[in-house]
Amino acid sequence: MRRVLAAFAVAALAACAKPAATVAPTSPAPAASGGPVGYVRMEELVKRHPLYGQLAEYDASIDALNLTATIPAAAASGPELARGEKQLNVELDDARKRTEKILHEKQDEYAKRESAAISAALAGGSAAGRSTTQIATQMNATANNQYASAAKAAQNDFNAYRAALVLQDRSAIDAATRALQARAERTYNAKRDELQSKESQLALDLAGKDAGERLSVKTRLSNLSLDDAAREESKAQLAAIQRREADAIGAMRNKDQATLAVLQTQLRAGVERDARKAASDIQTRSIAKLKARETTVRAQFAAPSGPVIAQTQSGPAVNPNLPPNLRAKITALHSDYQKKFETDAKSTIDDFNRTKSDLTRRFEALHGIDARAQDGARKQIASLQKKRDDLYGQIIAQIDREVRVVAHNRGISVVLNSIVGSASGVDLTADAQKDIESLHE
Repeated sequence: MRRVLAAFAVAALAACAKPAATVAPTSPAPAASGGPVGYVRMEELVKRHPLYGQLAEYDASIDALNLTATIPAAAASGPELARGEKQLNVELDDARKRTEKILHEKQDEYAKRESAAISAALAGGSAAGRSTTQIATQMNATANNQYASAAKAAQNDFNAYRAALVLQDRSAIDAATRALQARAERTYNAKRDELQSKESQLALDLAGKDAGERLSVKTRLSNLSLDDAAREESKAQLAAIQRREADAIGAMRNKDQATLAVLQTQLRAGVERDARKAASDIQTRSIAKLKARETTVRAQFAAPSGPVIAQTQSGPAVNPNLPPNLRAKITALHSDYQKKFETDAKSTIDDFNRTKSDLTRRFEALHGIDARAQDGARKQIASLQKKRDDLYGQIIAQIDREVRVVAHNRGISVVLNSIVGSASGVDLTADAQKDIESLHE
């Protein structure tokens, strides 16, 4: 509305700089500027413009995005996200079981091969000990350390996720509140403009109704031969006309102010109620997300219930009284098979860690969908707002041109936008409306 007033204020200033147009004998009495003053009800003209439907659609779309996409209701985790998390957990559990099975198989294989080699070296001697017990113990210790390190990293990641979620909630609540306040402000301004337009119309109607009486009184007052008593009586009659008009307008304005006060109270209460509900919904969803994330992290990085590699007793007995060279050979065989097993086992565990890292990245990417969706919504709102502003400017420019043409054809040099003028004010709204409605025919 400010832009509309500014546009017609410029038009009025430009018109005042030109010579006054010729006024037909049947035209209203000339205004102080030298010609009749016209006015238009801009709100009605905008609504009659062929593109107003598209403008209203832009407003509705922006409101819908502000109250759904900007508020993370539309970005809440849906069934697809839950199914994705479940699938990733299944894949991780399968990879863990597959790794444990491969390690057990490798342990048995190397134990058998070492036992056979030692048996051949002993050639019937006896020994005591277990071939892969130390390897299994070492690998279990390594696995436990890896679990502890992964769990610590997961906890740090969870803490960062929770902090980011809190900031996201605050931003979402602020955005929701701003959207609700903007909607309430538009509703209030529309009602205020409607009432002000009616007040302006009443003032013009009263001025037109009393124009004859006012002109008669002013004509009497202009008679130089009028005695003092008659002049005072005429002045009192003129003051009574003005007081009657002012009282009617004042009564209407007081009633309108009361209506606006009630509307403002209702809108404020509605904004507070809707904002509390939006904040509650956002926090509820965030709590659910945190619980789901915590459950997933605990399931992924829970400490193993048993040893990664089961310790088994296998291999030939070693006689402690063996010759030193045979004992050295058996020790070398054990060391050789231990290194081979550790290398092979490390490769298997590395494969598992790569699989786990890939699944973790996919899990994080899955949860990153919310942020991307909200960013996309904000960009869409900005794009719609720009299109809406461009369209509104186009509408106002076209209305301005049509009103200028109508005013020129009627011999009117000054046009006001729903502002109370003199008793000679000419309503150009109907003529301008016909031209505007035919713009796109």
